[in-house]
Amino acid sequence: MLYGRFARYYDLIYSGKDYEKETRIIMDLVKRAGVKGRDLLDVGCGTGRHAVLLSEKGFKVTGIDLSPEMLKIARKRSKKVRFLQGDMRTFDLGKEFDVIICMFSVIHYNRHLRDLEKTLRNFYRHLKTGGLLIFDMGFNEERMSWMEDGTSHVLSRSDGDVDLVRFDKIKKGAGKVEFYMGYILFKNGRFYFGKEKHVLGSFKTTDVKKLTERIGFKTKLYTYDLKPWRKTSKKYVIFSCVKRS
Repeated sequence: MLYGRFARYYDLIYSGKDYEKETRIIMDLVKRAGVKGRDLLDVGCGTGRHAVLLSEKGFKVTGIDLSPEMLKIARKRSKKVRFLQGDMRTFDLGKEFDVIICMFSVIHYNRHLRDLEKTLRNFYRHLKTGGLLIFDMGFNEERMSWMEDGTSHVLSRSDGDVDLVRFDKIKKGAGKVEFYMGYILFKNGRFYFGKEKHVLGSFKTTDVKKLTERIGFKTKLYTYDLKPWRKTSKKYVIFSCVKRS
């Protein structure tokens, strides 16, 4: 599993991901929302890339993730950030934060709207009044409508010691996306093979926005260029949700 056996290669696989840029976007949204506090919770923190960068920018960061293997890597990355294991739907940290982030489509691991509502209400409980929730969706139904069923691609990465190839295929279903991955890893003169299947919830962006507002957020939608999100957009949508009093 990528989040188990292959967790150590997660950062190699996503070495092309611009965490620096995404961190600047997060900070811009915090500024736009007028949030002054710097107590931040990163839900689904993975190997801690966002968490560590935000810590370096002056935030007091707590990271939480379901995978102990990913957290092990994150803890090696930083001793300053507090990393905890927990489920986004049920964690209880006994405190409120100024900012909560949930990035890289982690929110889609809620397979149904009822699970998503449970997660969002948990986020709401962990935010201070006037605090900001930021999360993104890459498998929203509006974006997925542009993608053909069975879309596949191949990604290859190498760091000198390890050569890795990943094969991806996406299958669309009613309210869900099945994401199949296969791996070929070459290390120390040996081949290793792995496969996994991720089942993700796919939601209408407009339905999720209504849900956030029903819970008690004031919500704005953006793309990663910080322009207003439109239904015709083929891009990820970023939710910027301020907790109302």
